Amino acid sequence: MFGFGNRGDTSSPSLAALGIVELSAAKAYAALVASGWSEIGFGYHGTVHAHPDHPDVVVRFARKADGFGDYAALLRRGFSGSDGPHAPRVHDLHVSRCGALMTVGARLTDPARDVWWLAYAHAVIADYPGLAMDEGVRDRFKVEWPAHEPRIDHSSFDGIREAFRAAWPGYEAYVAQLRSVSPQQLDPNIGNVLVGSDGSPVVNDPLCDDGYGLWRSPSARMLGRCMDILRRLAGNAFNRAPIPA
Repeated sequence: MFGFGNRGDTSSPSLAALGIVELSAAKAYAALVASGWSEIGFGYHGTVHAHPDHPDVVVRFARKADGFGDYAALLRRGFSGSDGPHAPRVHDLHVSRCGALMTVGARLTDPARDVWWLAYAHAVIADYPGLAMDEGVRDRFKVEWPAHEPRIDHSSFDGIREAFRAAWPGYEAYVAQLRSVSPQQLDPNIGNVLVGSDGSPVVNDPLCDDGYGLWRSPSARMLGRCMDILRRLAGNAFNRAPIPA
């Protein structure tokens, strides 16, 4: 198992301490539900589970190791702000031999849809203000928050930006540091900002689904890339084989 506690915190709950022993891609989901870890959320690859006996933590299960594993690895290494209020607390992480990913983290909550700072918090993750926002991302903002169209000169941002910075002066710096250490662009998905126990905005799952394997050693990542290349070459060679007459 890949131990993943907060630095120096020996009280963080692990998968084993929570009684979770089935970690395979094929059986882990059913085992979680059967043992009382009901599903409370889902994404492209993963589901999030909560248990009434452990109200302060959630277990996230994904059938393939995705971008959240990379995010957890970056948090474990540490960077400016990674131990602050805008980073999630990941207590434990396990990647099975077949690539399934399971983590234990502090429980976060969904922000109210009309919270005054929500659109701006997402705009920062989308590298805005700063660079021009992709039109697809802009359209998504328009659908979710029609009163907060993400344009820096839009009247709805009057005062919001300043009030947000006064309330959480470290948020934009945290996102900037995360962007500098991330192997890929950040994902401005509407579910990627949640609320911590202190009411602060938390950047929950900002890396894209295709994992880079940052939880592995550099040599293991290189070996994995080489194996992927060989599999693709072998597949191409097989597909190009002449068809018998």
